[in-house]
Amino acid sequence: MVHSYKAAFVVFRNFKNSDFDREQSFILIVIYCGCFGFSLAIFGVHFIYRYGAVVKEFRDRWLGGNKIYILFFMPIFYGTWWSILCYLYFHFDASTDDYMRRTIFDGYDTAIEDTSYIIVLFHPVDSNGNTYPDVAVFASIACMWFMILSSVFCVFFFGLKCYLRITEALSKTCTVSSVTKSLQQQLFQALVVQTVIPLILMYIPIAILFTFPMIAVDIGFASSFIAMTIAVYPAIDPLPNMFIIKNYRKAVFAFFAAIFRTPCSSLRRAQCTQVELVSKSGTEVNIGIL
Repeated sequence: MVHSYKAAFVVFRNFKNSDFDREQSFILIVIYCGCFGFSLAIFGVHFIYRYGAVVKEFRDRWLGGNKIYILFFMPIFYGTWWSILCYLYFHFDASTDDYMRRTIFDGYDTAIEDTSYIIVLFHPVDSNGNTYPDVAVFASIACMWFMILSSVFCVFFFGLKCYLRITEALSKTCTVSSVTKSLQQQLFQALVVQTVIPLILMYIPIAILFTFPMIAVDIGFASSFIAMTIAVYPAIDPLPNMFIIKNYRKAVFAFFAAIFRTPCSSLRRAQCTQVELVSKSGTEVNIGIL
């Protein structure tokens, strides 16, 4: 779960009935957050590779030979970097327990001692009750902002360049068959949708989650909605290709049609078999009487 409160937000889990204790649960959350950083790099790498598939010059210069392995390395690097930041700078302690105790109990009817969490607290409270900016937390979030913005840059920069290249190709396809031209248009439409989806479901929600606590604006349970959009993204991302590209769409529809048609077909075959058996039985009886 993700929850925002005043100048902090937490990613937490209730470990009360779990096989993992509080510290082990913290490690699991760190790994989970590292996977988010991993996925950010995947978005950028995906669009870089896609542009390389469209433009041979770029592919030969930047993705040829062993250079292609950089694309595989970057998600691992981002995921590891994100996890290290979470582990070193966002660990819970007694002061953060006190800070989040009431809001977690009021919102989830859960004692803070039964939860493990990472906490990004931008403005802790000192012994005199005064708040101050935590430089280490701001620096860590700055690193995460770099990863987010670099991913956004790759998605939109290489997505736009793909768009321009495909548009140019479509304008020069007078002599190309209608099938090829239609496929290029479908790929173009899928590209546009796949650029918009992470913007709505990933980048904007995480920007909201990082920005509002930074300026001590409480967004409360809206943070739960942010967690849901991030969770559903992997399931939604393949859909544009599946429903926009004609061959994929026909295969998907044929698959589901076969599933829903099979029980009826089996029932009809069984009914026909029964009718044939009854008919044969009646014929045999009539022959016996004769």
